[in-house]
Amino acid sequence: MQLFLIFGFLLSFHLTTQDESNIKISALGYQFIPIDTSRPPLFTCTTKNVLYCSAECNKRITCRTFDFDADSLQCRLWEMDTTTGSIVASPSKPRSSVGSVQLSPNNYVKSHNQSCSHCDQSRYEICNVNSSTCQCPPFTYWNNGMCMTQLFQGQVCSNTYACRTDLNLSCQPSCDFTYRCSASPVMGIGVTVAGFCNGSTDAGTLGLMGPYGIYVSPFDGILYVANYDVPRFQSFLPFSRIGYTILSNGLSEFDDVFVDSSHNIYMTDYAAGQGMMYIQRPGMNLTSFPPIGRSNINCSLTGLYGIIGVTVDRSGNIYASLALCSMIVKWAPNSTTGVLVAGNPGHSGSGNNALDWPRFIHLDEVRGALYVAEGANNRIQKFIIGGNGTGITVAGGNGAGTNLNQLSDPCGVWVTRNGQTLYIADSGNNRVMRWNLGDTQGSVVAGSASGVAGKTNTLLSYPGDVALDPTETYLYVSDYYNNRVQRFLL
Repeated sequence: MQLFLIFGFLLSFHLTTQDESNIKISALGYQFIPIDTSRPPLFTCTTKNVLYCSAECNKRITCRTFDFDADSLQCRLWEMDTTTGSIVASPSKPRSSVGSVQLSPNNYVKSHNQSCSHCDQSRYEICNVNSSTCQCPPFTYWNNGMCMTQLFQGQVCSNTYACRTDLNLSCQPSCDFTYRCSASPVMGIGVTVAGFCNGSTDAGTLGLMGPYGIYVSPFDGILYVANYDVPRFQSFLPFSRIGYTILSNGLSEFDDVFVDSSHNIYMTDYAAGQGMMYIQRPGMNLTSFPPIGRSNINCSLTGLYGIIGVTVDRSGNIYASLALCSMIVKWAPNSTTGVLVAGNPGHSGSGNNALDWPRFIHLDEVRGALYVAEGANNRIQKFIIGGNGTGITVAGGNGAGTNLNQLSDPCGVWVTRNGQTLYIADSGNNRVMRWNLGDTQGSVVAGSASGVAGKTNTLLSYPGDVALDPTETYLYVSDYYNNRVQRFLL
């Protein structure tokens, strides 16, 4: 290994390993202070001079910074760098200097994700025994083509692996509208990922106003929010608390949003019953749907009278719940009329072939099943795509109440990828239920078991919809009356 010490001039110092490392040396009178002052150095010793101290650093793959005091001959090694510490003036140590390992993507081009033979004796990466490939060493994470130093408590982060996992830190949303390294969340305690933590309303990029339907893309983790009170569709990128407005002008009552694998965005507008859907395709102008425009006040299959929920399958078939018509319809691509999937057009009921105020829906395409949150009947119905329209009650259906076998005015439903577990926005009970298929009762995973509303981080106030993140690690909940979207660890 060759060391290049930049100290007003260049020196070369040859070691016996194969990699090359650049080290920048500060002027005299400086020392390194970590952002977490309770952290001890990685290693401390006495040695002859700064070159020997730098050699000690290069023996250790986790060393990113060192300081050497020429008076005491003390050499201190740190796993931190200037992102997690500072080089500060030290009047009490006038002959102390700091060395910083200078890294770039070029150091990793030949080794990262390659077989372990590519990082044998490497200064930069280690062999991961699980994958048998070269990966980042401890206290670092892969980002922007190189191994970056992991961050400490309170530091701003923008990556799942950016924080010191050995200290039980993870990158979590903060009420100051950033993401920061903080203690990993506890189940049942929500963190605000969109809107103000205290329930305040705002029509700007930071706030929400009556968030109702939500969707988390399984492809990129982007959160989409339909604001009902002040009509606006927004998106929030992962690790961002700043909302981007997708659509807001000329609309009246936004309800739901869905995004397909081609990043087409489907947005429903209840529009005082005269339902419409808007579709934003990448790189194209906004289009409206159905072809006839706003529906007449009837339950014709050519319109979307009273639309609330929407989902789309991989073939582009659109499924919509029409609450005022008590039915679910399916629209094939380029069609001018829908096909009845469930319900009796214009007639509500509580039987297995009927619906009453269907709201948000979720499609399990692998198993050909459509799940419907049915508000007025306080139940979740399952319909087989291509079946005869007979529904199966898979949750609730025992009247409105707070018992674990009951729901009250459920609005949203999400099904896990394995098709075995439902998450239900039990809106009237101010809680979210987890319900395994085949069980006669569920369990409360967010909000109050007794139905109490509130705005603390353990309570909800009329949760409108639910969604899971792509890894099914987190549950997202639109907390309607608190004007925020909460995230819970599962």
